[in-house]
Amino acid sequence: MTGIDLKFLCPDCRGRLSVAADVVSCSACGTDLGTVDDGLIVFNGCHDKFSFFEKQAVERLDENYADYNRAAFLDDLKKTDLWEMDEGNKRVGITKKFWWERFVGKLCGKSILELGCGVNYLVPYFLECGNSVVAFDICRESIEYSKRLLTRIGIDTGRIEFAVADARKVEFEQCFDIVDISNVLHHIDDRPAVFARIHRALKDDGKLLIVEPNYYYPPRWILETDVFGPLNFPQHLIIRHHLMEEGEKAVVFRDMIRELEAAGFRLEARRKDDNFLGAFVIRLLRTGSWPARMIFILDRYIFRFLTPRLFASFEFLVLSKS
Repeated sequence: MTGIDLKFLCPDCRGRLSVAADVVSCSACGTDLGTVDDGLIVFNGCHDKFSFFEKQAVERLDENYADYNRAAFLDDLKKTDLWEMDEGNKRVGITKKFWWERFVGKLCGKSILELGCGVNYLVPYFLECGNSVVAFDICRESIEYSKRLLTRIGIDTGRIEFAVADARKVEFEQCFDIVDISNVLHHIDDRPAVFARIHRALKDDGKLLIVEPNYYYPPRWILETDVFGPLNFPQHLIIRHHLMEEGEKAVVFRDMIRELEAAGFRLEARRKDDNFLGAFVIRLLRTGSWPARMIFILDRYIFRFLTPRLFASFEFLVLSKS
């Protein structure tokens, strides 16, 4: 397995890792940390076999990407607005792809860490732009699915290193220009530990990019609040159909920004998503249809001005090391 000594470190002592007989261990303290299975690093205790992904997402992805190929991928990159996005990416719910480019420009030739990579356009796009990428997720099936998609769309995998890893435990050298976290932190129960590890992994002039759903976005608050207790029937319905994890809570941004600053980050940019109606109803509408576009227009020209940041659907953050 190549590349492992360059990026991953022991989470206990930050020693370099080595691979012998498909066992990943720390060269310094000798701790066995995982295995290499079919070319994939799988860290111990990090395969979430009961994950949200494996309960429902594979079937949905098979439907969305049944005939996916390079032409379809390149076509999807052109569809940047929520109302016209492909089914797989519009479920995320943010108004536009490539949101970071207005703050840091197009990313080319960078070393990028994609934390909780899941399955979406980000890793293929970063590779298409000539970046080197390390991508990991706690769920192995999401990694395997991403690898299959890269093959189908003809992306060179020589600049990607995948791993099955827990963001609270994985450790890296200080080697990344960009760390990207997209729609992941609301699944993690110890964000300060993650932020401390990211801070160590970023180069001194590196950037941390975050997009997360907002807990106080009214439709999400209704589904996630505990105020109604057992009478929160919409919450029970959503969980029963595996559209949300039990106990899932979106981000309260004022709290998360305090955690980021405590970890040594400085906030450079903060922006709410323009999307209000769309985040809730767009997945119910056919991609590219006139009702979907009408919702998008209402959000862009009316609701983005009426909606205060407190009730925004998502927020975007750009941070640097302080």
